[in-house]
Amino acid sequence: ILWLPDVFGYSAALPQILQKSGVDRFFTSKISWNEYNSMPHDTFMWRGIDGTEIFTSFIETYVEMLMPDRIHRTWETYKNKSLTNETLVTFGYGDGGGGPTAEMLEHHRRLEKGIPGIPKTVIKKAGDFFNDIEKDFEENTKRLRTLPKWDGELYLEMHRGTYTSIAKNKKNNRKSELMYQTAEALSALDMALFGGNYDSDTMHRNQVNILLNQFHDIIPGSSIKEVYDVTDTEYERILREGREIVDEKINAIKKNLKTDGGLFVYNPSPFNTSGTVELNGKRYIADNIPAHGYKVINAPREEEKITVTDKTIENDVIKITFDENYEISSVYDKTENREIISEGQSANRLEVYEDYPRAYDAWEITNYYSQKMWSFNKVDSITPLENGIRIKRSYQKSTLVQDILLHEGSKRIDFITEVDWHEDHVLLKTVFPVDIHSSHASYDIQFGNIERPTHYNTSWDEAKFEVCGHKWADLSEGNYGVSLMNDCKYGYGIHENIITLSLLKAATYPNPEADRGLNKFTYSLYPHAENFANGKVVQEAYALNMPLEASLADNSNGSMPETFSLANVLSNHVALETIKKAEDDSSIILRMFEFANETGDVEIELGFDFHELYLCDLMENTIEKIPHNGNKACIHISNYEIITIKAVR
Repeated sequence: ILWLPDVFGYSAALPQILQKSGVDRFFTSKISWNEYNSMPHDTFMWRGIDGTEIFTSFIETYVEMLMPDRIHRTWETYKNKSLTNETLVTFGYGDGGGGPTAEMLEHHRRLEKGIPGIPKTVIKKAGDFFNDIEKDFEENTKRLRTLPKWDGELYLEMHRGTYTSIAKNKKNNRKSELMYQTAEALSALDMALFGGNYDSDTMHRNQVNILLNQFHDIIPGSSIKEVYDVTDTEYERILREGREIVDEKINAIKKNLKTDGGLFVYNPSPFNTSGTVELNGKRYIADNIPAHGYKVINAPREEEKITVTDKTIENDVIKITFDENYEISSVYDKTENREIISEGQSANRLEVYEDYPRAYDAWEITNYYSQKMWSFNKVDSITPLENGIRIKRSYQKSTLVQDILLHEGSKRIDFITEVDWHEDHVLLKTVFPVDIHSSHASYDIQFGNIERPTHYNTSWDEAKFEVCGHKWADLSEGNYGVSLMNDCKYGYGIHENIITLSLLKAATYPNPEADRGLNKFTYSLYPHAENFANGKVVQEAYALNMPLEASLADNSNGSMPETFSLANVLSNHVALETIKKAEDDSSIILRMFEFANETGDVEIELGFDFHELYLCDLMENTIEKIPHNGNKACIHISNYEIITIKAVR
């Protein structure tokens, strides 16, 4: 049983993660906190984005008092009485770990004997309870020819501020997760090809620390100041030790190269990537760097200069024009002959909203926040850069420095931002009105993506005025779209054609210093032809979050070629995200997921020798053998499926 009484919403990827981890039941109570809408069922099948279904049970509260009136109310409010005559009460004193009191146990002693009009109480283990109600559920859904089901995410209509509060902690979490994915892949490469050390102890210790800090109320930003004093220190160590592993393993590769020297570019992302790298103050073009691999560029070419004027930035594929406040009045896609910004509107508007939620300060953004807004548009100075402009702004006690940059051949516009934030009870957002028409937008989530409405037709739609996204959110019509990406933000809103991203909050409870001080982050606007999948939004978002790394390679006479990939999936709709040593032996684990809602066969090519390939579950238990031809294998992957493969060496 996944037992999560108090988490602030549940990803639509979770059913598959549970099933492939040997978990087939889910329990929570937090969805009962919904602000506007009540879930239609308390006992039902929860269906994820890939079609996996998990038996699920809700209760109203996880801190119930065992008293006759509360037991009666629990049964009265239970929605699926036709399917079972049992419901659950988790009882105890308070939600800080307090258990049953003597008074509660005395109430149970009497209630278990039966009082007219009130359900009998029975103390059971959770597993026994689930066994009983699941049996009732199966029998009665067949008898009644009805099957309660919920498809998609379990969105909590509360605590929307937790997507944004304590920005530094969310940034450190994102950077740490990606750092250790890179450290794992490079360590696996070093182990498989050079017989190097795989530092499982350091990586395991720090990954457990990352997971610990994903507890609520730590990662939601709703803890007291002292918690973040601790996590700041922990993340500093986690990132430093992860970086040391990455640098050590990159140096091991370079020592084993057979090369006359040049620019060494490592690509930690799951996709073959082209882009710009910077070294010693110069920017170079790096073309077609292999996924989870590297290339030595013998004669690197410097990036062509971007055309920058007083009010424009332009490269070969995109042109940006600014208005008098240096908000963006036009983004013109030169290859598609298309204007992206809505007529008469400005984009990258920095807007400050009053933020006094009804309750739970750091946890909440209440829907009336949008009724009072101020513009963060005062320009203090403008500085031309080689590939963009730097804008300095001020608002009240806060200042912002933003570099708006383009690179050769790329439509991605980067907004590299530093905010010295000293406000109270306001919410800072960036706003992009785009010339796109669609009733739904797509959002990046773990192991996939999800669609949400851009309209407020129903109360369910209207409740999603602020939603959670990971690396990107995309608004696309039939043949064109625009994505807003980020390197550490999570609070999105897309209503009709307006895309917003929450940047900073300024709660005073429970941490009066929340988000105050210097905050650094990047978000990017990425226009593209076709939809998000065909427009390579996922690939571009990985490139933003896991950028190419450049260093110099000396002349050496090793055995490694100048171009190499540790593992690559020859598909544009599958991300091979994880490469690591197996937990129980020296096999290599590869984990990938499908992200375009497609099914079919894909080819995987490995850059190291192995004896056998096995399909596994998420616990690395083998399921079946996979045929292979040399270092290549063909595997079948379904819509949004997570695939784990073990390569036995």
